Amino acid sequence: MIRHTSGEAVWRLPDVETPPGGSKILLLTVGGVCVMGTWMNNAGFVAWAPLPALTPEVKERLRGTKQ
Repeated sequence: MIRHTSGEAVWRLPDVETPPGGSKILLLTVGGVCVMGTWMNNAGFVAWAPLPALTPEVKERLRGTKQ
């Protein structure tokens, strides 16, 4: 499998950079799986990352104005 990564996207460790409380973020589980949710201590997460930004073009596609 080939990995496609962004040069700007990095996982952040919660003891170095505190996850934002109550915000939807990407979470990395102890099994190495990425999920989306809110940070909870002692819930099996080892790192977090902010969600990617939505461009205007992606927002339009989500609204169904472009196919």
